[in-house]
Amino acid sequence: MIFNSCEKPKAKKLEITEVSSYHAATDSPAISLKDSALIRQKTKLSVKKQFDWFGNYSCNFLRMKEESGDLRGWGMIYINLKRESATFKLDSYIEQISEELIILNQNESEIILSLKNQKDYTFIIHKKENKYFLKSNYIEKVVGEKENYLLIKK
Repeated sequence: MIFNSCEKPKAKKLEITEVSSYHAATDSPAISLKDSALIRQKTKLSVKKQFDWFGNYSCNFLRMKEESGDLRGWGMIYINLKRESATFKLDSYIEQISEELIILNQNESEIILSLKNQKDYTFIIHKKENKYFLKSNYIEKVVGEKENYLLIKK
């Protein structure tokens, strides 16, 4: 058969009678639309939900109540959360503390951290209306007062 350069060869028409015959020839199972929807749904559920807790948090607090007028009476709390590490720092005139933290649990409204080497001491950051509050029994032990701290996320 000879073709002119202007003419395109006509393709043969193939009739496919069964979709599953292709799958049988290739040894792959036939999947219905219902099955594929279920697979997509199960895949979505199996993916662990990641919450947006990573970042730098800080706040200042009155460390020495009797020295509120003096800058040395104030302290700073820093918490740095990264994918691979978490750190806590407390800087004041009285003490400079730096500790490694680990993530114990997290959900949309709260993350619970603890000291890496002492899991009894916890740091709970609670999110409420785009504000972050810190409560920690470790800070309570160091500072001597039970308090909630308003954190600023950067």
